[in-house]
Amino acid sequence: MSILVLKNIKKTYLLRNSVFEKRKSIEAVKNISLTLEHGVCLGIVGESGSGKSTLGKIILGLEKPDQGEVCFLGKNLHNLNSKELKELRQNLQVVFQDCYSAVNPRLTIGEIIAEPIRNYKRLSSVEEENQVQQLLKKVGLSPEDVHKYPSQFSGGQLQRINIARAIALKPKLIILDEAVSALDALVQIQILNLLAQLKEEFQLSYLFISHDIQAVNYIADCLVVMHQGEVVESLDDMEQLEQLEHPVSKKLLSSILPPFPKLF
Repeated sequence: MSILVLKNIKKTYLLRNSVFEKRKSIEAVKNISLTLEHGVCLGIVGESGSGKSTLGKIILGLEKPDQGEVCFLGKNLHNLNSKELKELRQNLQVVFQDCYSAVNPRLTIGEIIAEPIRNYKRLSSVEEENQVQQLLKKVGLSPEDVHKYPSQFSGGQLQRINIARAIALKPKLIILDEAVSALDALVQIQILNLLAQLKEEFQLSYLFISHDIQAVNYIADCLVVMHQGEVVESLDDMEQLEQLEHPVSKKLLSSILPPFPKLF
């Protein structure tokens, strides 16, 4: 069974600059159908405004499509009641671009990572702290960091903390929405390697959303290219990346630098 199936997803926004102007409709997502298999990283790449992040929000349930279905683990996410949705959500996690706004600065790192654990499990304080410390080790941080605050960490370290929180419940799918784009080049490599390691260890599926086709090429097993709300090209074999033909794909390819060196 496919882990995620999108069927004819459409999303339109009505916008206007002032009360005197007639509303304009913008089709952010146009009739998109996709399938993601278990254990696969699907890259969604496109320029700013292509609709890729809107699609991610629809999959997460943060936006409701005007048309179409989002089937996760065989269930339509937008037809579930609150209890059913909560049960399913433990298998669907997200890591956003802004690692700073994704954490509460008033909470300790231990409390931040433990948040999803507390929502779904009943653990003693000792069991919870042990689990959080193990998660910190998994993402390359020290177990002693559990009592520190976000202000004591760099952007790359905070993104590791967000990743630790995302894997806390051992989900089936993690959506990575520009998860490395705000980081320095070397830190990007380190985070991409971490994500690749965790994918293999936990048999995770990823939806990797990015404007950076180089980063997508580094981690994805397959990709789709979006432009103006549509999928304009797809690729099942990343070894054939240079065979992409659409003008937008070629523009993205032209920005590729020498390949990232793998660190493991």
